[in-house]
Amino acid sequence: MTCVLPTVRYSEVQGRLVSAAMKARIPLTSSVEIIATCNFSCQHCYIAPGADREDVMSLTQAKHIFAQLAAAGTLDVLLTGGEVFTHREFREIYLAAKRAGLNIYINTNAYLIGERWANFLAEWPPNGVSISVYGLSNERYEQITRIPRAYDRVVRAVDLLLERGIKVDLKVPAMSLTVDYLPQLKALAEAKGASFRYDSIIQPHEKGDAAPVQLQLAPRQVVDLDEALDPGLESLRPGMERSVARAPRDKVYGCGAGLFSFHVNVHGGVSTCVSSRQTVGNLLEESFDVVWERLGGKVEKRFPEGHPCATCKFRSVCAGCPATVESATGLPEGYVQQYCKITHLRAYRLGFHPTGIPRTVTEGIPANVVTPRASVARALPILS
Repeated sequence: MTCVLPTVRYSEVQGRLVSAAMKARIPLTSSVEIIATCNFSCQHCYIAPGADREDVMSLTQAKHIFAQLAAAGTLDVLLTGGEVFTHREFREIYLAAKRAGLNIYINTNAYLIGERWANFLAEWPPNGVSISVYGLSNERYEQITRIPRAYDRVVRAVDLLLERGIKVDLKVPAMSLTVDYLPQLKALAEAKGASFRYDSIIQPHEKGDAAPVQLQLAPRQVVDLDEALDPGLESLRPGMERSVARAPRDKVYGCGAGLFSFHVNVHGGVSTCVSSRQTVGNLLEESFDVVWERLGGKVEKRFPEGHPCATCKFRSVCAGCPATVESATGLPEGYVQQYCKITHLRAYRLGFHPTGIPRTVTEGIPANVVTPRASVARALPILS
C-alpha cells in the first residue's frame, strides 16, 4: 500500500504562519544585532558610524537571548550588524542559534567570506544570506565603502556561496551614489541566480547625525528608478489595489512589527525592527514576556487628530514606515512629506491618484504633527 502525501510550497506555509502569528501576537521572527561595528565605512550607514568598539554581543549574552526567543516561539532569526563576520565569536554564536532550534538568516557585506567561511556555511546551511552590494567596480565600491578592491572580493564570495547551493539575496541602497547603475546590479543578480532588492529610504545616523540623508533621492528620482527596474510598476500594482480597497485606520503601525516580529540590538535592547533604534526594554535585564508586552503597547499607538496619514488610502504601501519616520522625526507618528510624495507619485503613475501631489502640499501640515528635525529637513532633497 502506498500513500501520496500532498505537497505545500514553503512560501504558503510561511504565509499561514505569519497570519496566525499576527492574530495571536506570537514573536515568530526576529533580527539580532551581534555587533555594531563594521569593516566598511559606508557613507549611508546609520548604525556603524556611531558605534563604539565595545558594541559587541558576547557569546554568553547571545545564548541567553536565543534561549528566550526559542522559548517564546520564535522560528526565524536574522543575524545582523555592523558586519557579523568581524565578530570574533561569530562561528560559536551562529552554531548556538542553530542548536537553539532557530532558522538562521545572515546580513553581511561578504568581504570576509572566502573558502573557509563558505565551506562552514555549506556544512551548517543558513536559510539565506543577504549581501549588501554597492557597485560594479572596485573604484565605485571604494567611493562608498572607502575600502579598496572590495568589489572583487564580494563577487567572489557571492560565487562561492551560490556554488555551494546557499540561497543569496543581493540588496542595494538606492541613493545618489548608486542610482545610475542599479539596473546593472539587478542584471548581475539575475545572471548569477540570486534574488535582488533595493531600498530607497536613507536614514540619519543612530546617534543623530543627518549626513547620510544627503544621499537620499528626490521623489521623482525614486519613482523613475522604480519604473526603470519594473516597467509599468506592475509589481507595485497588487499592493496598491489592496491598499485603496481597504478602509484607512488611525493606527500608526500597520506592519507586523511588534505583532510577529521584532529586533534585538547589540546590548539586548528590543525595538520594533532593525530600522527603529528606540528600545522599549532589554532582554539581558528583563524577561521576554515583560518586554514583549511593552512592545505591544507601543504598536497600539494612534495618530493624533488631523494627522494626514490617518485617512490616507495609500498608507499601507507608503515608501516610509513608522520606523523610518521615527528616525527622521523622533516619533513613529511623525510625518515626512518626502515619503508621502514618493508614494503619491507611485499611485499617480499606476492610475490611482489624479495628480501625484499629497494634500499636505496644498493644504499644509497640521501644527500638531511632528515633522523632521531641522538637521534632517535640511539634508533631504528638494521635493521635486
